[in-house]
Amino acid sequence: MEVNLKYIANLARVSVSTASRALRDDPRVSEETKKRIVSIAKSLNYIPNQAAKSLVTRQTMTIGLVLPNLRSFMHDIFDGIEAICSSKAYNILLGVSDNDPEKELREMKLLVEKRVDGIILFYVGGVYNPKSIGFLRELKVPIVLIDRYIPNTSFDFVVSDNRDGSRMLVKHLTEMGHEKIGFIFQKEDATTITERLEGFTYSILTSGIKLNPDYIVSGETFRTENGYHCMEKLMEQPEPPTAVIGSTGDITLGIVKYLLEHPGLEKTITVAGFDDFDFLSYLKIPVTAVAQSTHEMGKRAAQILLDRITGKEFKQQKVFLEPTLVKRSN
Repeated sequence: MEVNLKYIANLARVSVSTASRALRDDPRVSEETKKRIVSIAKSLNYIPNQAAKSLVTRQTMTIGLVLPNLRSFMHDIFDGIEAICSSKAYNILLGVSDNDPEKELREMKLLVEKRVDGIILFYVGGVYNPKSIGFLRELKVPIVLIDRYIPNTSFDFVVSDNRDGSRMLVKHLTEMGHEKIGFIFQKEDATTITERLEGFTYSILTSGIKLNPDYIVSGETFRTENGYHCMEKLMEQPEPPTAVIGSTGDITLGIVKYLLEHPGLEKTITVAGFDDFDFLSYLKIPVTAVAQSTHEMGKRAAQILLDRITGKEFKQQKVFLEPTLVKRSN
């Protein structure tokens, strides 16, 4: 005989609706009745019919997650999200945008077609992209943004305090005695990069050091190539900087690569940057890095999303997580 909800209700001598509520831990069912029904369900290895349950609750107990890639930085974010979702019996459908706004839209549409209850999004569409922002505003499910946000919108978000991260790096370098500090960034329409650049310029100006515009460079390429070629530009200047900050982990690795290929510079240039990876401790050139609370970012985003899904009402959540400085030296 098929073990279904009606069969369990008959054994427990309750209505089907009461059995359903008991298995959902509904407070309207007494603890005694709830324990009896749960015990029967467990003894029969009962597995709920999720499709039927969705028709009743109008929820699939599934959230969507869209990330730009599956590199190591994303692992801790995913782990944090999964820790919260699994504790609440929610599943995760994953999409990867490859940093492409058009693909991001396709992934989002697919998740909506799958009837996810909400979406956590590592947004790559850009602050000035009306097509992407318009699409997000039309969605009927709650959205929580991670790592970067969209100003002047009502979307909840959980990000790092990137301005403070830049402040930490500049303070560290000036305390080491550096006055010529370079900053390499990626040309990207994202609050993450904008705020790191703003934090750098403000920190330089308030530290009493002269802000040299020639020390702030960016390139058209992405990832390590950008850091490498921009470092080349900095070193070609008549008075090159003695310390350089990379605005992303990839850019910082490009800086290190350039210095390793120019042995005469590796002991004269101090390197710092954003995103701390375990392997940085093993590099020949020490890199002081700002570490983001990526696991906590995932957990906070998931909790906010599940609260929205379950109908809790609260004002827009604007969460800025405090980064930490990981110092390294020879």
